[in-house]
Amino acid sequence: MESVRIGIDVGGTFTDVTLFDEKDGSFHIAKVPSRKMDPGGALTDAIKTGLEVASLDPSRVSILVHGTTIVTNALLENKLPKTSLLTTSGFKDILEIGRHFRPDMYDLQQDRQPPIVPRDRRFELLERTSSKGEILSEPQYENFRKILSDIKKDDIQAVAICFLNSFVNPSNEAKVLEWVRSDLKGLAASASHGVCPEMREFERMSTVSINAAAMPLVEKYLSEITSNIRKILPKAQILLMQSNGGSLTVDAARKFPARLLTSGPAGGALAVKRICQSGKYRNLLGVDMGGTSTDISLIRDGELQMTTEAEIANRPIKLPMIEINTIGAGAGSIAWLDEALGLHVGPQSAGSDPGPVAYGKGGTEPTVADANLVLGRLMPKYFASGRIALDLKASRLAIEKKIAKPLQMTIEEAALGIIKIANANMERAVRLSSAEKGYDPRMITMVAFGGAGPMHAAALAKSAQVPQVLIPRQPGVFSAEGLVMSDVRHDFVQTHLLSGKDLSTDKLVKIFDNLETKGAKALEEDGFSLDKQIISRTADLRYYGQAYEINVPLSNGPINESTVDDLIKKFHELHQQFYAHNHLNKIVEFVSGRLVATGLMSVPKLQEVKISKTSNKSVCFKHDTCKIYFEEENSFVETPIYFRKDLSPGTKLEGPLIVVQTDTTIVVHPDQSLSVDSYANLIISTGAIQYES
Repeated sequence: MESVRIGIDVGGTFTDVTLFDEKDGSFHIAKVPSRKMDPGGALTDAIKTGLEVASLDPSRVSILVHGTTIVTNALLENKLPKTSLLTTSGFKDILEIGRHFRPDMYDLQQDRQPPIVPRDRRFELLERTSSKGEILSEPQYENFRKILSDIKKDDIQAVAICFLNSFVNPSNEAKVLEWVRSDLKGLAASASHGVCPEMREFERMSTVSINAAAMPLVEKYLSEITSNIRKILPKAQILLMQSNGGSLTVDAARKFPARLLTSGPAGGALAVKRICQSGKYRNLLGVDMGGTSTDISLIRDGELQMTTEAEIANRPIKLPMIEINTIGAGAGSIAWLDEALGLHVGPQSAGSDPGPVAYGKGGTEPTVADANLVLGRLMPKYFASGRIALDLKASRLAIEKKIAKPLQMTIEEAALGIIKIANANMERAVRLSSAEKGYDPRMITMVAFGGAGPMHAAALAKSAQVPQVLIPRQPGVFSAEGLVMSDVRHDFVQTHLLSGKDLSTDKLVKIFDNLETKGAKALEEDGFSLDKQIISRTADLRYYGQAYEINVPLSNGPINESTVDDLIKKFHELHQQFYAHNHLNKIVEFVSGRLVATGLMSVPKLQEVKISKTSNKSVCFKHDTCKIYFEEENSFVETPIYFRKDLSPGTKLEGPLIVVQTDTTIVVHPDQSLSVDSYANLIISTGAIQYES
């Protein structure tokens, strides 16, 4: 019997669910409100609602993959459990000293984020490993025993271990990890060689501290949800989405909770990548605008852009993850005035409770959603198919009181100002993810999704010079659809500095053979046969004397002299692309080898839809009209409304117009046009000039 897969994206405002039935290839979707204080409850609500909507037997569900923001939120809100850090004698202040970078280089009085582990909970052990991996001094148990009482008396819940040069030889760390597990039973423990076996002690220390601190939180969460899920889905394997775009088991998530930091947005990026299967689109920019934030990801030549260094709340995380730019701009973002009456939007959000004023759940602060309602872009009659009532009068009063009156504007002018500032915030993020990375936005198609993305995408894309916007079939739950399609993924890395003549074929073979052995073993343990395994290799390279690297793909097949030459050539090309210069005669240094071991899940191919003979007769599909405020006309315009389900491939319409569906509303501005491609995606031509390479 063909099984059913469920993907659930637990967001800040709504929890989205997608069910994929392998029997007939059908998808079913649903949304439920999130619960800030009970994310596990929102998860079970989503499962029950999804099963009810799809009328499915729970015993048919074989896999549940979900993305969670539990670790991200705890880090952002400084609500991680109490953690201690054990490190090499003389180096306990690395976590506080950090790097010389300043978040705002012109602010002389800025406050730095406090370290994950404060100084009084950081302890030193007499041990030392050389940069070549030689054990110069082993840790002594007597030294460790002296700090046990300090750890026990301070209500510590987790211990992180990070020794100097442990990425070369982890034996000292491993020994102390055993002592912690033996003498501090019940405490979570994490060592840096298991989490981030790479050079750069500050980033490694920050990563393992976050990982250790998140372990008690994730353990509690997973214990609760696995018990509840088992009651509803007795045969389902539970997986969680990682920041790197692959899923991992519950046991692995307990050991490595830091891998969940951008769990939810990763699902959206995967769904965007899947669009490349059609062959029509190779360069895509995913813009996922939900209720709380907007997540932006780039797919170049059909491949996701990855990074091994990121920051969450100004704290470095050195783990492989999809490069996602997240900003505090969502439908629930609050509009507010500063002391000089300057208008701002976000990053504060009304969330799901109380939510925007329009929801009638106690919200008092005007939001982006309220502004869209005032401008006619959200319509109470069609919002969530009429299942959620919207209060236009309350939204108008909130914007009038908090924004319009202080600025001596009309309510409509204030609402338009809120939308323009929210779009400007997103435009900066779009440029950061495209033009500032060396990719011409005129050669990119924007994929807009999330509940609010399709409302803002047409105006946003035009201002960012992106020529067209693609709206997938079910944009409101698109991230959850990506979760259903996720593969199992393991990342491995080995740091080994090689430059000049040392950067040889023999040494690269040794490094990558070791990594491939680990990757094959991990996939075998997951139950993947050889035909379901994919191994890919990359290398971190830099010019000799540089401080940071560029990750360069390594060609498939056996490693030989041409492999090394090709690797160096690609590095020069990427350096030119990213920094507008390169140095062909400089020595190139190999820093780390990386390997990704992927276990392939069965993913349904994108299906084309037959073109209707009458699909170009737009008059057949117009359902209603409404008055929408457009900046281009500086007034409300009588605008046709279409149902998404009535638009078939081949349809061509001229703006302005509105398309409504259960999970979102699509806005097409004057002087723009809309068409439907052969996969039933909506394509908005924004009016920006398209450039072909």
